[in-house]
Amino acid sequence: MNFERDALGWAAMAASIAVTAHGEWSLAVASGYAPVVAAGLPIAIDAYAIRAMRAGREIFPPVLLMVATNAAAHLLKGGMLTVAPWLVVLVSAIAPVVLWRVHALHRHEAAAPEPQPVEYEQAPAAEPVPETKPEPARPVPVAVPESARLLPTFECRGELQRALRNERPALVPAAEHARTRPEVHAEYVPEPPHDDDPLTEAGLNDAAEQFRTELLAGDLPPIREIKARLRVGQNRAKEIQEAFRQALPQLTGAGATS
Repeated sequence: MNFERDALGWAAMAASIAVTAHGEWSLAVASGYAPVVAAGLPIAIDAYAIRAMRAGREIFPPVLLMVATNAAAHLLKGGMLTVAPWLVVLVSAIAPVVLWRVHALHRHEAAAPEPQPVEYEQAPAAEPVPETKPEPARPVPVAVPESARLLPTFECRGELQRALRNERPALVPAAEHARTRPEVHAEYVPEPPHDDDPLTEAGLNDAAEQFRTELLAGDLPPIREIKARLRVGQNRAKEIQEAFRQALPQLTGAGATS
């Protein structure tokens, strides 16, 4: 807000000075100042108030000083306050304090930098972006190369059902023949029976076939040998040995008669 163009502020200040100046002058006269010299007290206080308002700081002290001096003047005039030494000292100290604060506010106002108008610089024009042509899309090959090997696929519903039942699906020939070595032969190794499954007659016959020579000779195979040759656990080896022990007389008799 511009202080020079604030008409309402100036009007309020002029009215306040006119109202409070008489009380300040009366207080100075009652404190022992000559009537002409006493006129300097309201001038000093009002100058302090104007300087504070122009600086925009320390406004409350001059306002409080104007209120105190006018209240003291009216109390003296009404007989509710007498001129005492402390009152004379306070009134005498007003002028020096006002002189100090007015010059201090002036230094602060002079040291404050004046706001500079903001200058807007024109932004440099943006450089034109060169147009880039999109690269042509590469054609996607449709045909499958002859060297690629195709994975086996399910050609019918029956093969899919067999695959879900963990059955071995029919082999689909690949694009290339598998390279095999004729001298390598695969040998089927039966899975060993689990100890949790019951010992069946077929399993016992297979075990007896493995120890045919020992049983016909009347020798009972040890548990370690049964475990190693049949690949079974300790419990199953004991069951097989017990079955061999029970069948050993029959086997030896059959071997003797044959």
